Amino acid sequence: MTIGIYARKSVYRDNSDSVQVQIKACRDYANIVFHEKELEFKIYDRDEGFSGKNTNRPSFQELISDVTAGKLDAVMVYKLDRISRSVKDFSDTYETLQKNNVAFLSVKETFDTSTPIGRTVMYILAAFAQLERENTSERVSDSMTALGAGGKWTGGKLPAGMKSVRKMVGEKEHSFLLVNEDKIEIVEEIYRLYLSGKSITGIERYFRDNGIRTEQNKFFGANQIHSILANPVYCSNDPEAYAYFKDKGYLLPAKEQFDGTKGLIGYGKTRQGNTRVKNENWSVAIGIHRPVIPASDWIRCQKRFGENKMYRGNKYESGILKGILRCQCGSRVDIRTYSKHNRLFSYYYCAKMARQGKTVCNTEYVRVNIIDNLFIQKLQEIKLNPESIVLKTDTEYINTDKLKADVKKAETAIANLTKVLMDNMTSSASGYIIAQIETLDREKSLLAQKLEAAERNNRNVFSAVDTKAYIHKNICHLLNHFDDMSYTEKNELLRNTVTSCILTEKGIRIVF
Repeated sequence: MTIGIYARKSVYRDNSDSVQVQIKACRDYANIVFHEKELEFKIYDRDEGFSGKNTNRPSFQELISDVTAGKLDAVMVYKLDRISRSVKDFSDTYETLQKNNVAFLSVKETFDTSTPIGRTVMYILAAFAQLERENTSERVSDSMTALGAGGKWTGGKLPAGMKSVRKMVGEKEHSFLLVNEDKIEIVEEIYRLYLSGKSITGIERYFRDNGIRTEQNKFFGANQIHSILANPVYCSNDPEAYAYFKDKGYLLPAKEQFDGTKGLIGYGKTRQGNTRVKNENWSVAIGIHRPVIPASDWIRCQKRFGENKMYRGNKYESGILKGILRCQCGSRVDIRTYSKHNRLFSYYYCAKMARQGKTVCNTEYVRVNIIDNLFIQKLQEIKLNPESIVLKTDTEYINTDKLKADVKKAETAIANLTKVLMDNMTSSASGYIIAQIETLDREKSLLAQKLEAAERNNRNVFSAVDTKAYIHKNICHLLNHFDDMSYTEKNELLRNTVTSCILTEKGIRIVF
C-alpha cells in the first residue's frame, strides 16, 4: 500500500508542529491503522512557508498529480488544515481523492470518511479552519489600521530618505518615521527637478548620467521616482493638504490638526484578503516627522502626473507586433509615430534604450513597416512548412520500450532473489542475497524515475502536436484574411499565437 504523506508549516504566525514531527506522526499512525499491510511512503514536504489560504503550492500540486496518475492508495496529513483552510479548496481536493479511489486520513482528527457522519465532521472542521484564518487576517488588518491612524509606522519598506525609530507611547513601544537628514537630499532633488519641468523619465536619465544612485547603490527607475513623488509621507500637513485629500475622499484626522508642522503618513492603500485589492478611499494620518515638501508643491506634482503623457503609437493603428515584440536586451519594444509633410512615420524602439541611453542598449529605431513585413514573410514560410514552428518548450518523443523492459527485468530479478532468500534464511549466503536485492531495488527505483520522466516528456510531445496545429491554423487564418481583418483583430490573434518575438541585430526571432 502506497501512502502519500503531506506535511506543511506556515512560517508566518504558525505555531504548528514541525514538518518532521508531522511526518513521524503520520508514519506511526499509518503503521497502526494498516498494521496488516506492507506500507510504502511517499513524502510531500516542500511547502514549508506556504500559506493554507489556497492550494497553489508545489508539493501539494505534485501530490494531486500523483493521485490522478494512480500512484497513491491513501493520502495522510497530521491535521486537516495542512491541506487547506478553505472549505471550497478542501472539498475540491477530497472530491479528487474520491474520484481516484484514494483514502484520506488525518492523525489529529480521527474520522472515518467512509460514513456520512465522518464526512460531515470533516467538512465542519474544514469550515472552522477557514473561519480561524479569516478572523486572524481581520484582526491583523484592524490592528494595522489602528496603528496607522495614530501616526505610527506599520512596517514594510521604508520610504526613501526616511528612517524608523522606536518610541514609548504609554506602556508600549511603537515604530515611527523620522526624516533621515543624511539621505533626504536626493528626495528633495527629485521634487525640485520635477517641479522645474523635467519628466519622470528625464529625471531617471539625469540621475543615470550623473551617477546618482539609490541607497542600495542601484540606479533609480521611473516607477521608483513616481512612487517618491506620489508618497504623502513627504507632504506637510498644511490646511491645503487637508482640502486636497478631503476632496479625494480619503479618511483624515480633524482639520485642526493640519497646522503645517508635521509630515503625513498614508496607509490602508490595499486591503488584505484572498487577493490584494486597491482601496480608492485610503487613509492619511499625521506623523511625528518634519515635513519635507510644502503641501502646495506636493499637490502641484500630483496634478502634473499625466499632463505630459505621450501616447506613442496608442492613438495610431500602427505595428501589428505592438505588445508582442521585445528587444534582445529583454526590454519591451514600444512604437513612436511622427507626422512629417502630412505623412505618418512609425518606428519600433527599445523602451530601455529610450530611458537609459545607448550605453545600456544600442538598439536603433527601426521602421515599423520593415519589421512587420519581415514578420509576415516568416509567417508565410511557416504556412508552407508547419514543421518549422518552434515552441518555447519543444521536446522530442522518447521510446520507452527499453526502459519498461529494464524495469520489468529488475522486478523479476528481485522476485527470484526473494524466493532464493526464503529458502536460505539461515544460510551464510543470506547477507549476500539481501545486498543484491537492495542494489537491484535502487536500480529499479532509478529506472522507474527515468521512465516516469520519459512518459511525462511524451505527454508534452503529444500536447505539442496539438499546439502546433493550432498555431498553424491561426497563421493561415491571418494570412488568408489579412486585408479583411481590422488592426485590433490582427494584433489580438498574434497575441494569442506568439509567445515571444525578439528584435535582434539580424532581424527577428519568433517563438510560439
